[in-house]
Amino acid sequence: MLKSGLFQAEGKKIMDCFMRLVHKYNSMEKLPARHGKGFDLYHSERHMLDKVGENPGINVTEFAQIAGVTKGAVSQVIKKLENKGLVRRYKKGGNEKEVFIELTQEGKAVCECRKRINQETVRAISEELGRHKGDEVAFLIGMFRWLEEFLDRSRQAMMHSGKD
Repeated sequence: MLKSGLFQAEGKKIMDCFMRLVHKYNSMEKLPARHGKGFDLYHSERHMLDKVGENPGINVTEFAQIAGVTKGAVSQVIKKLENKGLVRRYKKGGNEKEVFIELTQEGKAVCECRKRINQETVRAISEELGRHKGDEVAFLIGMFRWLEEFLDRSRQAMMHSGKD
């Protein structure tokens, strides 16, 4: 078992590595990736397209809940995808308030390409995980879950600080 001082040093190494990963991921999100017949899609657009493909005929409100973003954010990204000809919005059943989203034919083709890319990413991660013992993988998953909860708590604390 590591002593308290060593835990602190290791904790700092983990936090530094985690922050480098976050910064690298954030910088990658700002770069468009080419898909299909010349569609340059940003991360938010790729993610939204994947979600629309996984949930055909979903309405904007449900979509926002699934994606964990506001309806306004969904509408902004959907508008960009609509302008690129990858999705379409529609209303049905006489309800003028409820807006649904679906992929166009071109959107379906790009979504299929995205599925292959996502599968390749998962395959690469799975191969690396296969080199490790089950308890090591379980620890890693547990650590990521703990980090997620820690960030959720930190975000909540930041949102509430200064409101007292």
